[in-house]
Amino acid sequence: MTKLLWLAVVAAAFIPGIASADNAASTSSSQPPPAPSPWKGSVALGYLSTTGNTNSTSANFKAGLDWHVAPWQNLFGAQAIFAKSNGVSSAESYQAGDQLNYDFTERDYVFGSFNYLNDHFASVVERYSETVGRGRHVLKTPTQKLDLQVGIGANQQREAGQQDLNYQAVGVFDGTYVWTISHNSEFKQTLHVEAGRLNTYINPVSQLKLTIVGNLYASLDYEVRYNTSAPPSTVHTDTITSVNIGYSFGHK
Repeated sequence: MTKLLWLAVVAAAFIPGIASADNAASTSSSQPPPAPSPWKGSVALGYLSTTGNTNSTSANFKAGLDWHVAPWQNLFGAQAIFAKSNGVSSAESYQAGDQLNYDFTERDYVFGSFNYLNDHFASVVERYSETVGRGRHVLKTPTQKLDLQVGIGANQQREAGQQDLNYQAVGVFDGTYVWTISHNSEFKQTLHVEAGRLNTYINPVSQLKLTIVGNLYASLDYEVRYNTSAPPSTVHTDTITSVNIGYSFGHK
């Protein structure tokens, strides 16, 4: 009888707690999941060093940050490239850009953007551009996305060997295509064109991105920078190939 009494006391003490835990779990499971973060970004770094008959080093840095709270979206990107061979610099460039979008339908948006490029070894060593225009999400599927946009604006550029900036009105075209090949691989192709009276600048960039583990990834990038106008003793086309290790974060 005493044992039965003790069992009853123990059961009376624990059963309310178990029921309370079950109720809490039920309440917790019924709550909606937290809203996804409006931020998304990535940081990548590439580095190469060789020694022996030729001593060379090269490094590049890329960063991107995306803020999206419908109907607004802000896209920021930056890049730096540096190379030296036998103690002499052979490449040095810095690039940054920011674009603000406003969606007025599910597919269509307007935008304003600002871009800056400083390339010490290109035919155009310094460029600023300001653009406004309209864009469209032409393709939106789980595996493929295509955005196209056109705009008008102005740019200010300085060619190699000059001290002053030249001003021109420009028409701008941008295209971005993203193909999610699998859960751990992605291909991205962008194209940026600024066409004006003094010069047309064409900048395609191809990227193959492979997930290593979690948010860590590797990427192979190939970029072309082409200017139709180039001073004597300079070339029209510069190309940049890089292999990078990066980290991404934020919403998918």
